[in-house]
Amino acid sequence: MYHRKSSDENEQYFLPADETEFDRLDMAHHLQLLILDGELHKAPIQNDPANVLDCGTGTGIWALDFGSIHPGSKVIGVDLAPNQPTWTYPNVVFETDDLEKEWTYQKNHFDFIHSRMVGSAIRDWGRYTRQMYEHAAPGAYVELSEHSMWTYCDDNTQPPTSISLTYFTHLTAALSKLNIHTRDFSSRFFRSHLEAAGFVDIQVFVYKVPWGTWPKSRKFKHMGAVCSEVCRTGIEAYGLMAMTRLLGMEESEARAICTEFVDTMYKAKEHIYHLQ
Repeated sequence: MYHRKSSDENEQYFLPADETEFDRLDMAHHLQLLILDGELHKAPIQNDPANVLDCGTGTGIWALDFGSIHPGSKVIGVDLAPNQPTWTYPNVVFETDDLEKEWTYQKNHFDFIHSRMVGSAIRDWGRYTRQMYEHAAPGAYVELSEHSMWTYCDDNTQPPTSISLTYFTHLTAALSKLNIHTRDFSSRFFRSHLEAAGFVDIQVFVYKVPWGTWPKSRKFKHMGAVCSEVCRTGIEAYGLMAMTRLLGMEESEARAICTEFVDTMYKAKEHIYHLQ
């Protein structure tokens, strides 16, 4: 369908599972490193935490990087889709499972739980964060990294008729049919769920990530270029399936929206960004 291999017929995971998508996920990992100035996480990890859980591991690249730096840690990478490599470090294992179901791990077990970019798959954030709390060891760190599924602009270069707003309006409507409400995503939203679950000493970091090479600073221009490459195939990966399968839109119309969005992004006349 759409010349992209589907990962599952289940609507819960509607993104493709092909080499194009795997490359995009690895590039998204590189973008995350740029955002965090080369660091794998913000949590003040010391030494090698004994048990680490990487939620939404994707291609497994974060879990592998962490495992290589922390050989004394046992790292479990879990994802709904089996997109991970067959080769891994001795201290890294991958599991295919649904994080929204009851976790079967030992309670009070993990010293570090890392969750990144699972926003388009989690329906019940209250339950998700509660299970994190139940399975985190006393004194453990939990880190969530998500991004807004909306674009913003500070200088009025994005008109109300922008194709980016059209695209995200459709995507938001599509995901809401799966009970995934991405317009709620904000630092306040995630903080409230962590607090309700019982977590303390919560720190929030918010970053502006440009779409396109419009920033003047060298750092953010490079970040925008990498983000554009991530989004080049990501716009289609998210948009086509969501708009056709969930909204009943004709494929030609959905593809036209995606193509126009990518073209607009590369022209960089609209100074747009997302929050992460």
